[in-house]
Amino acid sequence: MDEFGLLILLVLAVPVMAIAGLTLGLSARRRIDTLERRLAALESAFARKAAAEPSPLPSQAPQPAPATAQAPPAPAAAASPPRMSAPTPPAPKPAPPKPAPQKPGRSLEELVGARWSVIVGGLALALGGIFLVRYSIEQGLIGPAARITLGALFSAGLLALGERLRRAEGSGPRKAIDIPAVVTSAGATSAFATVYAAYALYGFLPPAAAFLALGIVAVATLVAAVLHGPVLGAAGLIGAYATPLLVSSDEPNAIALFAYLLAPTAAAFAVARMRNWPPLALAAGIAAFAWGALAVLGGLAAGSGPLLAYVVGLIALAAAMHSGLSAKAPEAAAPDWISGPLIALFALLATAAPAIDGFGAATLAATGAVMLALLGLAAWAPGLSPLAPVGAVLAALVTLSFDDGALTAMAEATSLPAPGETPRSDGLGGFLAFCGVLGAAFLAAGAFAARIASASPAWRSGLLAAAAAAAPLLLIASAYWRVAEFAPDLRFAAIAVLVAAALAALTEDAARREPSGAASPAATAAYATGASAALGLALAMAMRDGGLTVALSFLAMALGLVAARRNIRALGWLAIVAAAIVLVRIGVDPRIVGDDLGTTPLFNALLWGYGAPMVAFWIGARAFAKAGQPLPSQALEGLSLVFALLLSFMQARHFATGGEVATPGVGILEAGLDATVAFALSAAAGKLSLGRASPVLNWGAVIAGGLGAIISVVGLLLVSNPFFTGEPVEGGAVFNALIPGYLLPALAAFAAARFAGEGRPVWLRRALGGAALALAFAFLTLFVRRAFAGPELDGPFESDAEWYVYSAVWLVFALALLTVGVVRRSQTLRLASALIAVLVVLKVFLLDLAGLGGVWRAVSFIGLGGVLIGVGLVYQRLLFPKPAASA
Repeated sequence: MDEFGLLILLVLAVPVMAIAGLTLGLSARRRIDTLERRLAALESAFARKAAAEPSPLPSQAPQPAPATAQAPPAPAAAASPPRMSAPTPPAPKPAPPKPAPQKPGRSLEELVGARWSVIVGGLALALGGIFLVRYSIEQGLIGPAARITLGALFSAGLLALGERLRRAEGSGPRKAIDIPAVVTSAGATSAFATVYAAYALYGFLPPAAAFLALGIVAVATLVAAVLHGPVLGAAGLIGAYATPLLVSSDEPNAIALFAYLLAPTAAAFAVARMRNWPPLALAAGIAAFAWGALAVLGGLAAGSGPLLAYVVGLIALAAAMHSGLSAKAPEAAAPDWISGPLIALFALLATAAPAIDGFGAATLAATGAVMLALLGLAAWAPGLSPLAPVGAVLAALVTLSFDDGALTAMAEATSLPAPGETPRSDGLGGFLAFCGVLGAAFLAAGAFAARIASASPAWRSGLLAAAAAAAPLLLIASAYWRVAEFAPDLRFAAIAVLVAAALAALTEDAARREPSGAASPAATAAYATGASAALGLALAMAMRDGGLTVALSFLAMALGLVAARRNIRALGWLAIVAAAIVLVRIGVDPRIVGDDLGTTPLFNALLWGYGAPMVAFWIGARAFAKAGQPLPSQALEGLSLVFALLLSFMQARHFATGGEVATPGVGILEAGLDATVAFALSAAAGKLSLGRASPVLNWGAVIAGGLGAIISVVGLLLVSNPFFTGEPVEGGAVFNALIPGYLLPALAAFAAARFAGEGRPVWLRRALGGAALALAFAFLTLFVRRAFAGPELDGPFESDAEWYVYSAVWLVFALALLTVGVVRRSQTLRLASALIAVLVVLKVFLLDLAGLGGVWRAVSFIGLGGVLIGVGLVYQRLLFPKPAASA
């Protein structure tokens, strides 16, 4: 058997030696190529230098040195004539700079020899150890104890070899593939496998010892990653957090699990901090959170104590990673996007603690302390400031976790207990105490932290102030929902008013200290936002239906009045939000108070529900304009116009339906009133915009006028026209529904066209004028029809007199338009008069000639001729007179 094993080892040694020889040969070949390239570079450099040096000229040959005794000068006659000296050769041009050598790409030989061989070699080492153990087991060569011993020796040998190779490389630059790190990773993997085999295969180690041994190997691997690089760190991280999956126990212990997980997490955070490897810290933090979540969901955390201790430990480790174990936090210029999110993730685990032990008082207190710890970290370290609002949100999330079992009296005690009363259950009392104490603590601590924080950067004190404002509001809203179930409750509303008053005082204090640089605008805006939200929350708790709608509109007005005194930009956005809520509320139920509107025209709940927001928004718009905030000013101004239009439409429907606004269909009276309202609003907006440049009023006039024109054409002339629908016209022969249905809209359209001048498109004025003429013409026609046919206008024409009166009335209308056009010098009115006259001519010649009989035919033609002659005289005498003859 020994000879056979030796033969196998020799056979295996051949390919290993071949690979080694190939590697050495390729390495020597690469060195030779490198030397040849360097020699060629030196030769080319010498050649360029020799070519750049100029050769000496003949005239510049060296002359013998002159004698010491100077010879006397020759006589002038014997002097030789002067000769022209040879020109001086130009200086040689400097050699052009050599281009920077390009980094040569990796060849296939380099990839195979320097990279792939290392990767495959490390994998082969790990697999070789595994296969050797497997072979020894199959052949029965060595016993279990010897196998574990050899595995441990093999692991130790790889670790020692990796460290020796690292030291041999020195502190030079790292290679593309770090061979010492690969060898050390293989040793760590083999060590994990050896410990696990000793526990799972042979039973040499009990679960606790195996758990501890695997943890030691993992932590040691992470620590060694400081020297060997991220490859070893990844291997240690995987092994560390896979250990609880490898070691099983019949009696799981949450304390042991959480205590173990803190060790590799601490090691990973330390290595990430020392080597600046953020991905390692993120991966370790996410793995630690995942194990905590699995323990909670799997029921492993039988009590809340181990979970809260685990959370506190993780938060402490992340905070230490941020500060580098320094008692003084670094003055970071930006938020820490590694430690901060990890701390928030760890704190999320704490929100499950109250539900584990039935929402006990101790657990609630400990959970609240964790949330306040986030606020403390935000105040301690500028880079962790975003944790402040996170703590507020998580505190509200805890209140949402209360189940029905913890609030058994919620169905009976539907409001906050009055002074002297006690809740009907301990769960409800603990819930309310948790919300009240934690909300007050956040408000006080957050405001204090924001006050002592530096005003620069502004976002830091702004986040602290936001946490101070958000936490009590979220907790009050959650308690109101869970206890009162959105029923009106004045006691909850009173608490919200107190919070609003406190935040308003903080707003005033921050605004007063802001000019001196002691407070930041972000903190002022956060307090103002919280005060406004608290006041709106109080209104929502105390009121319903129309009262809430009006209250929120007055809140927007109040914000504008405050902004006029304290120009806080956030108030404008809050006013827009409040106004938007009012608009949504109107869309949900346009009746404001439901069915209880009454039958009294005008003076009903609609006047309060729509008129009060209209006035409030208008006052708020003027206040924001005074404060220099155009956006909220224009938004509230536009909403004021919208509510004015809605008020008029709803009052028109209420009047037309006798208070039954839910009645389907639109009659002539309602359509006429709607058109009148739209045209009147367009005229009012146009008149108001003449004195000041307001895009809201300009567009309001355009939109309202267009809406009136659509109602007139579609509603009055087509859909609701009694001539087509057969709807009876209420009233007598003179005073009937045609007056508010057609005459009033016509007059309003004329007024809208009158003020649709400067700054508006020409087509708008023409459209409004055309709508006015069409409505007036329809009124006269239907009025004549009502006088002859009675209330129902859809019957046949039975009288020649009626047919003639149409012509007469139309001609009178044309003459009236002509008169007004001449007086006001309006070509549009004169053209409208001519159009109606042409219509009468066509009617007389095409219809009256065949339809009328007897005297009515003659009277029709005589009247038409007289009117046309009179029109011609008007044009000749007044509009286009003949020029006077010259003298």
